[in-house]
Amino acid sequence: MPIELVDIPAAVADYLDTQVVTVVSAVTPHQARQDVLTPGADGVFTVTVTNAPAPDGVRLINVSYHVRISDGSIAQLVVPPSAALASFDTLTGGTPLPAGSTRTAMFVRPLTDAVLDVGASSPPLQIDVRCVHRGDAKITCHIHADIDRGDLFPTSQSPNGEQPVAVL
Repeated sequence: MPIELVDIPAAVADYLDTQVVTVVSAVTPHQARQDVLTPGADGVFTVTVTNAPAPDGVRLINVSYHVRISDGSIAQLVVPPSAALASFDTLTGGTPLPAGSTRTAMFVRPLTDAVLDVGASSPPLQIDVRCVHRGDAKITCHIHADIDRGDLFPTSQSPNGEQPVAVL
């Protein structure tokens, strides 16, 4: 089967779109006594990402979560205060966002082990939400990642050529 190298970026994007499952949990109030979210209150949700299992899965590296909320006038995302995560306004990084600040979108990246193995699920990423006004908003998340080149281009060997030798 011929493969054109120019097709690889589209194939990686297609893999992330079709073989990686991202689940965003419902937002729950921080206050144990609250049943609903109200203006001025904070809530929390989690994101879990699962990579495709073998034989179709490939190892993902440099995993970044792109988290967004549709209407910042209703609620905003709170930058996680974690020593294990860094949050940025752009995928390429730059200056990390200050923990506790609010955004309508951010890229969250684990500082170590930003890897998603074949068939594995990520540890839940926990994000707080600051409720501003009444209304409805939608939280979305997807990941950006690279395919581990070792999975894409495995080092292997060709079959042995052989020839019998007869010594008489």
